[in-house]
Order: sequence, then structure tokens, then C-alpha cells
Amino acid sequence: MNNPSTCPHFSFCSGCVLNDIFNPPIWQEVLLFFQKFKIEPKLIVDGFEQTRLKAKLAVRAGPEIGLFKKNTHDVISIPKCLVHHSSINQAVAILKEEIVRHKIAPYQENPSRGMLRYVQLFVERATNQVQLALVLNGDQAPIDFCESLLKYDLWHSIWLNFHPISSNRVLGDSWQLISGEPFLWQTLNQIPIPFHPGAFSQTHLPLFEKMLQKIENWALPGEKILELYAGVGAIGLTLRKKAKELTLIENNPYAFLSFREMKTDICYQCIDAKDANLQGYDLIVVDPPRKGLDPVLTAKLCELQSSRLIYVSCGFESFKRDSEKLVSAGWKIKEAVGYLLFPGTNHVEILSLFER
Repeated sequence: MNNPSTCPHFSFCSGCVLNDIFNPPIWQEVLLFFQKFKIEPKLIVDGFEQTRLKAKLAVRAGPEIGLFKKNTHDVISIPKCLVHHSSINQAVAILKEEIVRHKIAPYQENPSRGMLRYVQLFVERATNQVQLALVLNGDQAPIDFCESLLKYDLWHSIWLNFHPISSNRVLGDSWQLISGEPFLWQTLNQIPIPFHPGAFSQTHLPLFEKMLQKIENWALPGEKILELYAGVGAIGLTLRKKAKELTLIENNPYAFLSFREMKTDICYQCIDAKDANLQGYDLIVVDPPRKGLDPVLTAKLCELQSSRLIYVSCGFESFKRDSEKLVSAGWKIKEAVGYLLFPGTNHVEILSLFER
């Protein structure tokens, strides 16, 4: 079944917006952009149902645990979501039952009150267990509530995230492990990689693996490689076999903790990408957030006289802006591929290879 309109939540939920899930309108814009460079990228897809292994869901009065209703700030539950892994739907059902039983107050805005703001759920592929993070509006741990969750064998681990400040951020800065292992290990491209709940991870892991394989294919043996916005290091670790020398740059401390757990000898610097020294590398890989490259970093890349560049983009508009600046500075786009990591949405990840 690959039609989101068959989902009972499709008419209201903001998660899926397209009936024709494998033909997002934005892809036509992508094709027109690359047409200027005589490049015809392919769009790679890999299923729809149960493709999302990680979810951040809002908790509001009801209790409702889900996403925002289309064009509103009202949260609706999505217990039969088709795109979520079944373990996520199962976890949400358990949470709703225990929230009611323990009278846990869901978050309410204006004024800010209530205990539970969000839940983050990440499914371990090997076991189908869930790394659960409860995002709390304050610094008090609901111990009885957490203990009641432990009677279920669904959990890989249970974490508390303390987020006492009113803001649009989902996660706060303080973490406490209640039960289970501190890192969830996912095997990506045959490489076991640990994830702290505060570290970024892709949600559609099988398709992300295909992206990793394409990046590995573009790398040349014996290159000196720099990866910026490296996260937990999934791309860098994929390139390790080909690299003469490898340096990873990432400013998220929880990604750094995750990478350190692997105890490798790869150089990993926990600094901002814009502060990295770009000189002397044969290949630079950038995987920025949706807003794209930091302007300082873009300027540095434009000044480089030799190197190859792989750009992993999760926002087409920012990719288009950054690419135009790079091309005007002498870079050339050699290849490109699109990946539909969020089927049912008008969103495509772009992978592009640049050369001087």
C-alpha cells in the first residue's frame, strides 16, 4: 500500500501532504535547476509504509500525541500512522495509557505549563525496540511514571530531556538516562554506529544507506577527506576505507559523545563548520542543516583553488542558493542524485558532486 490517502489521518495530519508520494512537485524545480548544467538527476525512492524509524511527537491535552493539524497549532494523535514504524505506534499507545493512569499533565502554551512537552522515539532496527526520550517542561523527573513504563519490554532505553524554557526548540540541553543503554546502535552500510538521543539521525535508514553507497562511489582511493556537519560520523566512516586521511567536524556535543563511543583513531573536532581549516584536502563533504551552509563557510569554499566537494542537502532552496554562489566562484556541478527520504511530503534530499 503506497497511497497515504488511505491513512485514516491523512485529511488532518500535517505529516503527509501528497497523494502521489513518489512524484513530489519540488522535484520538477530540481530538474529545471540542474538542466542549466546539463545534468539529469534521478530520484531514488524506497517504499512508504513503516519507513520512518524516528519521530518527534508533540504532547498536548487529551492526551494527544502526534503532529500538528494542517494549518493549525492543534496537535492530533496519529495512532495508525502508515509511515511510522509499528514500534512507534505501539509506543505511543503505551504512553497515552500511562499518561492517563498517572495523571501526567500535557504541555500547554500561553502560559507555559504542564509537564510533558514532546516524546522522541527511535527504533533499533535489529530488535524493533525503542529509544524513548520524554521532553519535560521543567527539571522534575516523573519517577513513578517512568517506573510504570518499565513493565513493558518495548524499550531499548528511557531518557528524560529537561526543557524548562519557552521556545520553538523541541529538545532542551539537559539529559538524564533512566533505564537501558546510553547509546542505540544502528548498522548503516555494514558499520555499527551509536546514537545518543541528542544526536541527529536520519529516519529512513535503508534509503540513507543507498545515499552512503553513492557517496562512497564518488570518493577516490587515497584522498585526504574533510567532512563538515559530520553528525555521528556515518558518512565519514563509510569513506574511511578509501581515505588516506580523514577529519570530521561537528558542533553537536551529543554527536561527539556518540562518535567517541566507537573508539576509533579518526580525527573528530567538536567545533563549528565555519571555523574549520579547509586547506590541503582533496575531497570536502558538507551535510548542513536545512538552512544550508554558513555564509562564512561558503566564502571559504569559494576561495579554494583545488578540491572536490560533495554536498548533501536536506533543503533545496538553500542548496540552490549555495550552489549558485559556488558556481559563480568557479566550481562546476558534475553529478547529482535525489533521494525521497520523506515519502508523502514535498521534500527531496539532494546529493551533488562539485569539482574545480
